[in-house]
Amino acid sequence: MEVDKLKKWLDVAQQFQSEKFWNQIFNENNRPSSLNPVSAVNEFFPKCDLYETENELIVEAEIPGLDRDSLQISVQQQVLAIKGEFKAFQQNRKYYLKERASRSFKKELLLPYPIFVHKIKSELRNGVLTLSMPMNREEVEDIPITFEQSNPE
Repeated sequence: MEVDKLKKWLDVAQQFQSEKFWNQIFNENNRPSSLNPVSAVNEFFPKCDLYETENELIVEAEIPGLDRDSLQISVQQQVLAIKGEFKAFQQNRKYYLKERASRSFKKELLLPYPIFVHKIKSELRNGVLTLSMPMNREEVEDIPITFEQSNPE
């Protein structure tokens, strides 16, 4: 049993030593999300809250430093996508410290209910994007469940 664990560990270690693995991580065009640390960060950015009120689903997303021209919001089949791009680098500046990276992101949230897409309201205030999405409860259908009764013999 310990030999099997050692073999699995060696297989993983060899993967990290291969040139193909590191090329996949740093190659923009061939990014497997499970291996790419940038993709892992994008899954957690922006930080979002999703909750419901009596008639609406509300999303609050932290996007400090972005304006509405840098954002794109879409809904398709109950998946809300928030995409944007941070443009932190400016030419002709002499940087002594550059910690804020220029990067793009995409966050997808699965909505628990259908919504009226054309009635979504959005607001961007103090670095927080708020989306108010009226729920379309008419499209939510309960599926009846029937039970077969077995006759005790």
